[in-house]
Amino acid sequence: MKQFGLIVSDPSQDSALRQSISSLLSAQEIPFSGFTDAPAPLFADCSDTRTAFLFRAAYALMQPGQPLPADLLLRHLSGDAQPGNVIRKYTCLQLSFLPYLRPGRAILPLDGGVRIGDDLLVLRLSDEGTIDASLPDGLWAELSGLCWTGRCRQIRGYNALPVLIRENALFPVGVNDRATDADDADRVVLHWFQPDFTTECTLADGTFYRVTQIGAGFRWETNATKEWHLIIHRGSEEQFVR
Repeated sequence: MKQFGLIVSDPSQDSALRQSISSLLSAQEIPFSGFTDAPAPLFADCSDTRTAFLFRAAYALMQPGQPLPADLLLRHLSGDAQPGNVIRKYTCLQLSFLPYLRPGRAILPLDGGVRIGDDLLVLRLSDEGTIDASLPDGLWAELSGLCWTGRCRQIRGYNALPVLIRENALFPVGVNDRATDADDADRVVLHWFQPDFTTECTLADGTFYRVTQIGAGFRWETNATKEWHLIIHRGSEEQFVR
């Protein structure tokens, strides 16, 4: 799985330009794994403003395998560190989600966003930063603890892309957000959102975890051979269990 790819709009452009793009990204400390041969830029119709680019870039980076166009990166990364910081933030977030993403979760377009597997929603920000999305049934929690049901309407900045986890999901997050070849089970942090008696998850390598709430305590079953941690989320409150 690529960290993220770049499209060179003109296939006739030579390797010198590709090298300059790679050098630019390296200077910004943005993870980069090469170029993609996708037939058209993802943001071909993007208005020529930095803000619009960043809103779309943040949303695209949270969808596995989506490319970014090199011409827009050159235009918006040079001379300003902020675009690089935004791209780096969401690239690293996606990399930390690889323990969940790596089994090859189905990606389902929704009204106002995308659902990745059963437990993860990423909502779209318009070019003006507005969110208007219909959510699947149930309660959905942001990493901050803010919970939503039904419909989500809000105005946000591009540093606050809505990433939501399904209630009662046991969501695995990796500790390495800089590489694609990390061991998913090594020190993985399991986040249990809005717990309801019992939950479980299985990583791509077959490592499984099942957690049950018993009174004020918790019991777990696992075949894990590596260190792992468990955090319980109830609204904005977090409880570190192990």
